[in-house]
Amino acid sequence: MTVTRAGVRALAAVLVTTLLLGGCSLMPGGDDGHGEGDTGGEQAAYEMSVDCPDAPAEQRIEPTVAQLNSVVAQADLPYWQAGDIGASARLTDGRLVWIFGDTLRRTGIGPGMVANSMLVSSGLCVSQLMATARGPIIPDVEPGVVRWPMSVSVVREGDEDIIVVFAGRIRRGSGDDVWGFSYLGSDAVTFRVRDGEAPQLDAVLPLTADDENAHQVNWGSASMVSDGHIYVYGTELPRGVAFGRSLRVGRGSLADPEDRRTWEFWDGARWQPDPAKAVPVIPAAGGVSQTLSVDRIDGSFVAVSKKDGDLGSTVATWTSSSPVGPWKVSTAIEAPFLTGEDEFSYAPLAHPEISLASGRLLVSISRNTTDLARLRQDPTIGRPVFAEIPRP
Repeated sequence: MTVTRAGVRALAAVLVTTLLLGGCSLMPGGDDGHGEGDTGGEQAAYEMSVDCPDAPAEQRIEPTVAQLNSVVAQADLPYWQAGDIGASARLTDGRLVWIFGDTLRRTGIGPGMVANSMLVSSGLCVSQLMATARGPIIPDVEPGVVRWPMSVSVVREGDEDIIVVFAGRIRRGSGDDVWGFSYLGSDAVTFRVRDGEAPQLDAVLPLTADDENAHQVNWGSASMVSDGHIYVYGTELPRGVAFGRSLRVGRGSLADPEDRRTWEFWDGARWQPDPAKAVPVIPAAGGVSQTLSVDRIDGSFVAVSKKDGDLGSTVATWTSSSPVGPWKVSTAIEAPFLTGEDEFSYAPLAHPEISLASGRLLVSISRNTTDLARLRQDPTIGRPVFAEIPRP
């Protein structure tokens, strides 16, 4: 699907006006009260850390999971030693974009950790997008409040790709509660990128207003482009439910994004304009993680997540002929949350844009540890690990 750059930004702004409480929106050049609006127009501010060769027109090498894990284990970028999430999307020029959350840097580089980062790969060559001030590629909202990426989609506009990253605004814990955090709301962040060049931050737009409610819908937990629409999924932890989250879905037309009427939400029977009437398409009981992936694979819609939420012990797939279900759930692989005394795994995501030699579906699983000193000594324990599951 080809759209105009103004159309993509209008699409984001229309979604803002649809979801944001009070009906206010941040248009490029405005101020959302959370930090950045339009981030500077056409002036290139970001650069790649390594000049990788052009990506081949088609994927010529079908790697194994072992080969991919070896590449990850051997990676030694000064500003990327470890990071979680790792949502991915393919650019028109064949390169892959990888979006990470909390990112550890090499000892001696300050700050030692930033809230987000982006890697761009071409074949087995991996380069990092570097912000001008060497901070996070998506600016923090304010001290103690950061933006954690959840999902990424790519649409084409003329001779540019627009990378749309959905990020959660997160208040970090402090003092003894360094691992505590509070989800406040969602932002849509756009980058523009010409073939072979470095992505440039374009705009940061709030989707939902700040809200301390732990049971709000986390819009942008997954996203995808299909059949002329961009689909945005939201997860919710209902009251009285300990682990699994329910899943809701909205969509907007790429053909006419300026028209707010093109944004609609599934109410269980039809698409309609009120996000408050969106109903779960996957229930919380036996439900999904806070962050997941939804893709169209071989004609089917496939969600990949921990079953029973982030603390669940299995990676599962939900498949459907429709982006709203009904969904058939299948257990894929075992993946316990606790993998050691101070280690844990979470947030499995699918990467269908990479074809494996086995023909199976590639997934990544984020890993981390509560021992920060140990993580700094051995960053590999905080890097996602690849696995393969049956292709739905």
